[in-house]
Amino acid sequence: MFRADSYEENHEISIFNAIQLANASKDRELIHFLVNPQVLGILSVTGRRSMTVNDISHHLNLPLATCYKLVEQMVELGLMARVGTTRTSSRGRAANYTSSLKSVSLKMVDMNIEAVVTWKNGQMESFRREFRMSAADNEALIIEHRGALTQMGQL
Repeated sequence: MFRADSYEENHEISIFNAIQLANASKDRELIHFLVNPQVLGILSVTGRRSMTVNDISHHLNLPLATCYKLVEQMVELGLMARVGTTRTSSRGRAANYTSSLKSVSLKMVDMNIEAVVTWKNGQMESFRREFRMSAADNEALIIEHRGALTQMGQL
């Protein structure tokens, strides 16, 4: 019984520390990750239970190296927390990770993306990223679009 309570307490402390990291992160970095479908998949499968990177990789059919890289970046940003280890048959021990998010909703309006995050501690936060294109970026986009239309016409 004492061990289970200790595990739950450590689990909650790890999530709390991850949320503090996320609060210190820049909005632009968090938005970048929250619009990545692979990141959303990882957050989704680890929302209710902790998993190893190997389990996440198999569950989402992601390459293991990609999964390791994304999970590490998400831990650094506070979107995930390392909550312990699991004994494995092949390597001995593997870290368990869980999402520090309870829910996230994305809204895109005009040139803005807004993410409203509810953390597992109940705190809500809003992150916003504004996209402004320079004249050169806009011209490059038009040229790229014309090139794609030209290729489609040749097919």
